Amino acid sequence: MATSGGFHYTFEELGEGIHAAIARPEGHSICNSGVVDLGEAALVFDTGLTPDSARYLRFGAERAVGRPPSVIVNSHWHLDHSLGNHTFSGVPIWGTRRTREILLEKQDELTSELAREELERVIRELEGRRDEMRSEGARADLEFILHINRSLLAASGRLKITPPDRTFVNRLSLPGARGAQLLSFGSGHTEADALLFLPHERVLFAGDLVVVGVQPSMGSGDPDHWLTVLRKIERLGPERILPGHGPVTNLEGMDEVRGYVSGVLEAADSPSGSPLPVALRRWEGSLSLEENLTFARGWRSKHPTPDASH
Repeated sequence: MATSGGFHYTFEELGEGIHAAIARPEGHSICNSGVVDLGEAALVFDTGLTPDSARYLRFGAERAVGRPPSVIVNSHWHLDHSLGNHTFSGVPIWGTRRTREILLEKQDELTSELAREELERVIRELEGRRDEMRSEGARADLEFILHINRSLLAASGRLKITPPDRTFVNRLSLPGARGAQLLSFGSGHTEADALLFLPHERVLFAGDLVVVGVQPSMGSGDPDHWLTVLRKIERLGPERILPGHGPVTNLEGMDEVRGYVSGVLEAADSPSGSPLPVALRRWEGSLSLEENLTFARGWRSKHPTPDASH
């Protein structure tokens, strides 16, 4: 059953004490979040992009499970999943060790990008490019990027990079009778993505390792190992998967991501001008596809496939 989470989210119950907070397209969260009653604690998985959406998430989580959040988990370092951390001040934030390291390494750079003057400059540049767009998919991509930057500009002065203050590497068992586990299978969407798995209910919160209906971003991780990670997720046997973006899915939805990542790598291996695999043509957004293909070609030049290296 889905219930309103205000302007930013729609809450969907995945089981008793388990809720998906699905980002609304007009809202300022951008990414999905999860809420779980662990019995001994209330957990929020990913905190969204802006203070306003994070405040709605905090309120919605407390209303959903009857207690304020007391554990936060970041799936990875991208700001649409972690910039809301500051709104949960005082709550322990878990992430992979590498996620914390990346946010600390990039803190000054990201803070500069979030300055009002820089956001205004980027918005002007994007608005100038909009009239040049001939592709409907590219124009939709650009409008989405504009939406992100306008959401950030509306929160200017209240944005603060807040890395996780608790870390794990491969596996962490969380307290409570659910047997909830934080897992990381290494690099994929980013250098060290975190998953939340509820084994009794077969529910998985996947972050951007799984997305539905949008182009997955490939430029921060290891696309070859991403495919390995997806095989490991499959072996967990989840029946319901909360993706980082898009509606709740299952292993069939995960297979779509596997086909996309494989297709981009195949295109990177193919001679220039070869037709794109069918798996790629099912995904909308030519700007994102172009960026992923550019990244994959650069990746392949440094990480050739076994056949290409002989």
